[in-house]
Amino acid sequence: MEKWRTVFSFAAALTLSACASATSPTAGDPQRTAIILGTIGQSEWCPAGNVRIDLETGDYVLTARAPRAVCQNPDLERPVVKRRLDASRHHALDRAFRRAIADGLNGCRDGRRPDDVIISNGGLHVLVVQNGRAMDSAPSDLSCWTEAAWDLHRLLSVTFHSSR
Repeated sequence: MEKWRTVFSFAAALTLSACASATSPTAGDPQRTAIILGTIGQSEWCPAGNVRIDLETGDYVLTARAPRAVCQNPDLERPVVKRRLDASRHHALDRAFRRAIADGLNGCRDGRRPDDVIISNGGLHVLVVQNGRAMDSAPSDLSCWTEAAWDLHRLLSVTFHSSR
């Protein structure tokens, strides 16, 4: 039952991101709301982990990707970890978040097309940022992610590397 509650919570967050306004949040006043939701540890064999970070408090909720040897086990339970970021990681993620808010996550808006095409067999990549004004999500086409989106996603992967 607990695993379905975690799956449902993550799915609800994804649904909210899909329903969010098409306009990117701007760097208005992110002091009241500053949230990152992203997948981590993508793999072609196992479902990705995920993390939700409240940058105002530094608190995060992490569900790590399971080790490959057991990730296809139908009875697998992945623990949910609730912790707080240390100061240096909190600062780095806040800086990357602010850049993602300012630059946006979708590089293919207004009819623009990417110079490169990215093909991945690593499953669904999710990146959502939210401030007090709006919520924005990176597009499903990885080729359309902005540099700021990729930088934030890579930082999430590095920050939570022990979960891979």
